[in-house]
Amino acid sequence: MGQNGTRFYLVEWDGYALSENTWEQEHNVYSAQAIKDFYNTYRKEKHLAKNFDLDRLEKKLLLLNSFDPDTKLYTSTKSSTAGTVKASVTSTKTTTTTTTTTTTAIQSKISSSKKTTTKLFLNPPSRPKKRNRASLESETNSVMVAKPVKMKSGKERVPKKTFEAFENTMNTVKGSVQNKFPIVRTSNQKNANTFVVENLKTKVSIINEIDEETPANFVYIDQLKYTAPVQPPDPDFLTGCDCSRFSDCIDACHDVSAYGDDGRLIINQGTAIYECNQSCECGNRCKNRVVQRGRKIPLQVYKTKDKGWGVRSLQDIPKGTFIEEYIGEVISVEEGDRRGVVYDRLGCSYLFDMDFAQSELPTRYVIDSYALGNVSRFFNHSCSPNLEVFAVFYDSADNQMHRLAFFAKRDIRKNEELCFDYNGRTDVSNDERNEGAARYSCHCDAIGCRKWIYQ
Repeated sequence: MGQNGTRFYLVEWDGYALSENTWEQEHNVYSAQAIKDFYNTYRKEKHLAKNFDLDRLEKKLLLLNSFDPDTKLYTSTKSSTAGTVKASVTSTKTTTTTTTTTTTAIQSKISSSKKTTTKLFLNPPSRPKKRNRASLESETNSVMVAKPVKMKSGKERVPKKTFEAFENTMNTVKGSVQNKFPIVRTSNQKNANTFVVENLKTKVSIINEIDEETPANFVYIDQLKYTAPVQPPDPDFLTGCDCSRFSDCIDACHDVSAYGDDGRLIINQGTAIYECNQSCECGNRCKNRVVQRGRKIPLQVYKTKDKGWGVRSLQDIPKGTFIEEYIGEVISVEEGDRRGVVYDRLGCSYLFDMDFAQSELPTRYVIDSYALGNVSRFFNHSCSPNLEVFAVFYDSADNQMHRLAFFAKRDIRKNEELCFDYNGRTDVSNDERNEGAARYSCHCDAIGCRKWIYQ
């Protein structure tokens, strides 16, 4: 614990040497359940009363047979100074446990795929360990996965002022929108941890049958939020069709239509979707306005056994069906880079580049769903995905600003988890998949699983 009473946890990352452990403060730790499990386990090992206040112990607390990086030894049953805590929280994402303000040291396995050793000391090292993580969807408490990347020698962790500025920015972002879709607990006698996102046209529910964890703190939105200096696309630059009947937009308006008569996708991934826009004469019933009409499939966010939060469909979904748009805060690439420094530090990120035109033009905009987002921020990875991501244009004539939409890659069964291939993400270039990038264990359990994300 620092002089100001802040707890510090030493986190061990799976796949890295113990020398690369990082010190985590309270605001970086998210799993209260892991801490609760630790306390219960420690009391049992020490034969303490269930209500014994462990905060009174001014020493490291290590569960038996756990590695102590200070002594570089494993604690034994004869150890009188330490016991290590090992708490398991199912998640394929970088996760940390909630911290408090005592002089305990906690070792915690927070993720089945990413082992984290969390320890708290009275006087943590004055110099933090060196560590970095490249940005990609993840979730402590959510569905996205961070790509671990070795940091070049000489780089330091994020300064305290930088992180405080980031927190202030996130609070400002959340306060900039009206919370039109609050997440509220429902009255469910079978499971108290059941929630629903209110006021949505098509239902999104949330359920946790694994532990007591709740979704990460974010504001649910259903439209992109543009943050200065990024401005919404200018509609004056749009050109539209003059179809008098909505059926004409499929039959004759476009050289290559993205949708069939049933509104399902008929093009291959890698091709952009150009929908009719506000300058077109056709109305909202036009068959070429699929994404802009919004999600029609009821979805459920749920806690998985070994991958943190996931999303499943509450009905069968035919191949080619539009599932959901990736919604969040639209920021500049430069702002994304600044936030990425902190996300790398946290080991989680929700940055998704608008880079369909990257072969001809530099990427200028990024969608960030860390503070503002929708159900798609919880989509998990799979090496055999049932979703595909497409660039969609309908309110922008700028090739560097487009929407990102998920479609069913194949027929999807009711209650099947919705996943896409993070390795196929358009916001991760081949240059990033280099020898400096550590491989991240994949737990999708798909037939033919590559075993690693970002090989």
